[in-house]
Amino acid sequence: MRKRKFLFVLLLLLSITVVSTCSTFFYVKLNNVDYRTDEFLVMTSCNPIYIATTNVVGDTDGVTVQNLSQPTTGCLHDYTLTTEDMKNLSKADVLVVNGGGMEGYLEDVMEAYPELTIIDTYECLEHDSSYYDLHFVEENDEEILEDEHLEEEHTEEEHSEDGHHHDHEQNSHIWMDSEMFAVQVQAIADGLSELDASNASSYEKNASDYIDALNTKIDKQELDQKLSGDNVAVLHEAFEYTALSLGANVVATLDLDEERQVSAGEVSQLIDSIRDNNVRIVFAEYDYGKSVGDLIEEQTDAKVVYLETLVHGSYGASDYVTTMNDNYLKISNSL
Repeated sequence: MRKRKFLFVLLLLLSITVVSTCSTFFYVKLNNVDYRTDEFLVMTSCNPIYIATTNVVGDTDGVTVQNLSQPTTGCLHDYTLTTEDMKNLSKADVLVVNGGGMEGYLEDVMEAYPELTIIDTYECLEHDSSYYDLHFVEENDEEILEDEHLEEEHTEEEHSEDGHHHDHEQNSHIWMDSEMFAVQVQAIADGLSELDASNASSYEKNASDYIDALNTKIDKQELDQKLSGDNVAVLHEAFEYTALSLGANVVATLDLDEERQVSAGEVSQLIDSIRDNNVRIVFAEYDYGKSVGDLIEEQTDAKVVYLETLVHGSYGASDYVTTMNDNYLKISNSL
């Protein structure tokens, strides 16, 4: 009797061991995210750049696009790279970034992987005279000249050796203007075509098709006519570009995030500016702007509209158009 019990227990333990070993093997096999050594791996720094890059790459064979891990809350400027991020970057052929100081960790990446090619879409936008100069120089000559004068005073330590300039004080949320985003898309296509010449024709065609979609499928609800010349206020600097794209004037800005400690004096000054400039609409992000937004609506005649910045959460290839249309529809419904 005891012998039978012993054999039963032994067989049971052996069965458990076999099942566990097999389960572990198949789990590792199915969840092994290691990339093939023969594929072209493109890493992206944030959701808007990921969306742009996936549209440029499309279904090009042998090319994979992987986004870095994203924070669920907080500002991208302060994002810290994870161990998984660094592992993926070590295998990447190129890192595509927004630039303009958005990626506060970029200097660390360049130090850790000096051979890694970086496509900086902000720098490409600065050099695109067809759009950047039109909107930032012709309309804001004095501000741009002042910025250029200040840049001349920066020390060499504020610039990376390869010319990347990362000034956290500048507003780098350029994707919130779809025309600027289109320039970013083209910059990505040009950069990938140079690095991966065998697929250059695919990148260029995909970029052209996507830019056409941005031009035809984004519906501004005629807001570029309804708000042109109007004064608006924003509670997140990203929406300065939303206002710019609609021809509106930003007369008051309070850039809010989870670490921003707002004083009563700042809020009072903002409300006074809204009143004095006859602001009828304020653009805000719900997570960080709701409390101040409530005060604005209580103490002024302005309407606060809560928009998306495309930074947090998961986004697919078609979601830029969808989100921008949702934003414009919210604005239109508030008028």
